[in-house]
Amino acid sequence: MHANEFPTRRRVGRVPLQTHVILSGMDADGFNFAEETQTLTVSRQGVSVRSSYELALGQEISVRTKDKNRVAQFEVAWVGQAGTPGEGRIGLEWVEPERFWGVDFPPGDWESD
Repeated sequence: MHANEFPTRRRVGRVPLQTHVILSGMDADGFNFAEETQTLTVSRQGVSVRSSYELALGQEISVRTKDKNRVAQFEVAWVGQAGTPGEGRIGLEWVEPERFWGVDFPPGDWESD
């Protein structure tokens, strides 16, 4: 699997959670952006969201929850390719993991690396 392909094998459990967030940072062309979107799934390592922006692997972006106004930094871990089931989706990993979403993950996810 290439780093930018839609992942087929999961490292940790995902929890389906649709919550409104605002992504902000720089797009792959170096332009500032802010986009309101929704999460698709969350895990102890990150989040999957839809985005209409072209983002580069490894770039850092901010995610702000609309309901609780919490902000955290994430790094782009994968980008769904056009013509695949992951098109329009991006995977983000925590820069510094924290309990952010207000959901309970499977206990093993938080206890093992």
